[in-house]
Amino acid sequence: MKIGIIVNVGKDVGLTVTKQVIDCLEKQDIPIQINSEVAAILNREDIAGEFNDCGLIIVIGGDGTILRVAQQAIRLDLPILGINLGRLGFLADIESSEISKYLTKDNLLNAFVEERMILQTTIGTDIFYGINEVSIIRANTSRITEFEISINQEAFDTFPADGILVSTPIGTTGYNLSAGGPIVVPNANNLILTPICPHTLYGRSLVLTQDDVVNIRIHGDERLSLCVDGVEQMKVSQTNSIEVKKSLLSIKLLKLSDRDFFRVFAEKIFKRS
Repeated sequence: MKIGIIVNVGKDVGLTVTKQVIDCLEKQDIPIQINSEVAAILNREDIAGEFNDCGLIIVIGGDGTILRVAQQAIRLDLPILGINLGRLGFLADIESSEISKYLTKDNLLNAFVEERMILQTTIGTDIFYGINEVSIIRANTSRITEFEISINQEAFDTFPADGILVSTPIGTTGYNLSAGGPIVVPNANNLILTPICPHTLYGRSLVLTQDDVVNIRIHGDERLSLCVDGVEQMKVSQTNSIEVKKSLLSIKLLKLSDRDFFRVFAEKIFKRS
């Protein structure tokens, strides 16, 4: 199995961790591929190329790097193994100090692949896929916006708020957590609807099933930002109907370590608080 390696060169200073990963895999005669930019820096054009023929992508960086790579991986139906160089690293399975311990041929051949649900957001003919969440937030205004929410084509409520977000279970430890939303175990199949700074006494998150479809419309003249996994994709207004549901695609995460979600959550959140 050929393994692709994608690295955040801003986090891996001097490509120290990347070199370690390459050396570890090549010593085990595991074929590898890296993008042309990193190959040029390392003077290793012999292993430069695309990732279409790879069976796995190793991502070296933080959760943001993994989220960016995941957009490509889900379309290629490739699993991802994250090596954490970031601050939290909920999506990464191992730390950079654990490379020699876990990155063995036997472990890679017998690793468990965890499939996690992602979101599909549709606006007209535009379709976006979100691993963590989709959010609709104000861009250049300080005014509260009213968000009309329908679930399965039935009117639910209208929230006056700074924004609205729909999260996956994986994404509940991200923006959703900051917005006061609940933590949901990542192997669940739920959509979590959370208003952002709602101007109401009853504005709480709503945990939905994987079969529910959320429709969002904006009241007023504002043009808001539609963001997927923290990246703005387009501006939306009262003329747009935004549909969010579970995608038929999924993100696949390779599991080598024995850490479960509750241990990671305790290490990353509780001990940091």
